Order: sequence, then C-alpha cells, then structure tokens
Amino acid sequence: MKRQAKAKKGLYDKNFVAVTQKTFAVLEALSQQPKPGVPLEEVTQISKLPKTTVFRLLYSMNKLGFVEQDEDTGLYSLSGRFFELGTNALPYQRLTVLARPLMQTLLLSFGESVNLAVPKSGGAIYIAVTESPKPHRVAATVGGFSFIHSTSVGKSIAAHMSFEQREECLNRLGMPPMTSTTIVSRQGFEEELARVRAEGVALDVEENAPGIICVGGPIFASGREPIAALSVSGPAVRMYQNLPAIKTAVRETVRTISTLLGGNVASRIDEAGATESSAAV
Repeated sequence: MKRQAKAKKGLYDKNFVAVTQKTFAVLEALSQQPKPGVPLEEVTQISKLPKTTVFRLLYSMNKLGFVEQDEDTGLYSLSGRFFELGTNALPYQRLTVLARPLMQTLLLSFGESVNLAVPKSGGAIYIAVTESPKPHRVAATVGGFSFIHSTSVGKSIAAHMSFEQREECLNRLGMPPMTSTTIVSRQGFEEELARVRAEGVALDVEENAPGIICVGGPIFASGREPIAALSVSGPAVRMYQNLPAIKTAVRETVRTISTLLGGNVASRIDEAGATESSAAV
C-alpha cells in the first residue's frame, strides 16, 4: 500500500500548471498550419481539447495580443507580437542582430521597406520588418506567411533547395495564382529559379500582389541551404525606377550577412547551379 501511495505521489507534480499544457497545445495547432487562418473547429481537432476550452484560450490570447481573429471570417492566427518573441531567441537571434543594421541601410538608401524571412512549413515566415516611412508603402507583417512560388523571399529560398524538397513544398501547398502574373507551372517555376541562381537575386514583379515589386536574396550560414532571405519591397512605380541599383544592393547585403554568419553566397550559388545542371543531363 505504501509503495502504491508513493507511486501515485510520484505522478503528481505540484509545480506543474496544467493550463500551460493546454495553452501550448493550441499554440502548436496554430503554428503548424501554413494557412492564413484556422477555424475554431480545426484548432479543437488538432489540439484534442474540448471546444469550450479552446475557445476560452484563444479568447484570452487574443486579449493579450498573441492571437488574432479575422473579423470577417472568424479564423484565428498567431499575431506579429507572438513572432516578435521568437526573433529575440535562438536560432534567429544572431541573424536578426546582424541583419537589422544592414536592413536600415537599405531603407535609408531606397526609402522602401525591408523584410527578413525564414523557411517555415513549406513557405517562408517573416521574422523582422523595417517599414518605409513613405505614406504609400509596402511591408510584410512579422509572422506573415509567404508561398515559395510567388514571392522574392520564397524564390530565394526555393532556388537553393533540392528538387525533391521543392516538390514536397509544392505538393503540400500548391501554386495558387495570387495575381494574373503568378507562375503556376512547375516547369515555369524551375526556369525562374534557374534565373534566380544565375543572378543571385529573385524578383516578384506583381506576382504576389498587384502593383508591388520585391527584390530578394538568400542568406546562408554554414549549411548548403539558405537559413533566411531578405527582400526590399515597394510600389511598382517607384521600384522600377531603382530596380538595377536595388538588385545590386540586395545581392551585396545578403552576401555580407552570409559572410558574417560563416556562409558563402557565391559558392552556394555555384554549387546549386552545378547540381541542377548535372541533374538535367
């Protein structure tokens, strides 16, 4: 009897707060979905918690500013405030510390917003944004999700994935036509990525949203695949005027950040190009 009592006592942890487990179950359910928003029923199904419990947790996190609910659709998503917490934690702490001064330099040079994104769930998630001060500006949202086929950060990352990894991402999320100019064929996408590798930068010319142009480039650390991508984005009418200079500046900026992180953009691009060429033979 005493042994059984001790065993039961061992299972009980007076310092453990049970609601914490439920809270993180809901957060994980939201973070695992690459979609712009998740309905209450789906969060309930994934977290395996009672619907009333999930609703109250989402309501509370919304009040605290860590979860957003779309007024029109009722869908839930993690807010920018939630992702801002992650930018100050490993593994992205060093990346953001090194990137922010260079992002500010790009902003001062061209007056357009600068965005930093990392691979996530088959696409890219923005972890830092430096917004343009101009009245008519374009900027990503921290925590916002981008497809790999329609954005410059997505293309920058996808260009240096293996073919199998790209196929996995595209099979998972598809290639939805965001605008009339979005690349929606696998062959067209592969041809576009070949250009990205050749130039060292990727372009999104009104492919993700009408009237917006973005120029992005990959950031490497010690591995062969990008750990992040950086982009400059703005209204097409202004971006067209400075496009050659912006491409050069983005190329040099991602090269600098990569070097500081222990990576080498030039060698990674050369390797990727050689790999793709040999695979095509």
